[in-house]
Amino acid sequence: MPDEEPEWTVLRRHAIGERIRTVRRHRRLTQSQLAEMLGVERRSIHRWETAKRDPALSVLVRLADKLDVPLALLVDDTLEIDLTAAHRDQRPERPSWPKGKR
Repeated sequence: MPDEEPEWTVLRRHAIGERIRTVRRHRRLTQSQLAEMLGVERRSIHRWETAKRDPALSVLVRLADKLDVPLALLVDDTLEIDLTAAHRDQRPERPSWPKGKR
């Protein structure tokens, strides 16, 4: 019988899932939208955010890229999540074009 998973790894998985959820919500993305961006199923996002599964390292790298944050922000729980200076937040809104001028 395999050894039980150490409690600290479960706690780390929960912390990573919470960080993914926090950044996703800050980016105003649904689980479905993020899943589509990554080419995975929505339930995969749900499983990562609820710590039922861990995303592979290659997926974490893609997640960080799609969410426009450093990878360390998703995996290092000693870092404070401060998204006010993230590039995506600084982008100006698209101008509203007058009707019929597109």
